[in-house]
Amino acid sequence: MPYKEGTTVIVTNDDVNHVGVVLDQFSIRKQTMYDVLLENRSVITMLNTSNNNNIYINRTLTKSLCESGEITTTIPYKHLVENDLLPEFKS
Repeated sequence: MPYKEGTTVIVTNDDVNHVGVVLDQFSIRKQTMYDVLLENRSVITMLNTSNNNNIYINRTLTKSLCESGEITTTIPYKHLVENDLLPEFKS
């Protein structure tokens, strides 16, 4: 299931989990990739859901924690979009 812009996700980076929000979704070579803004305000680009990578969207934790509503991001995504305050980045 692809994640839409503004969706809260859990990103695993070297076995450490971070909460973030999807900024963009795109395809490269038939693979869905994402740009994610983490709560520490850093952006990770060209991220996917394959756990073969050091950094990835953790589908299991995202489903159990974010989609159930147990965890929500503190990033005011709608406010950032409406006021054109999203960080500048290139993927």
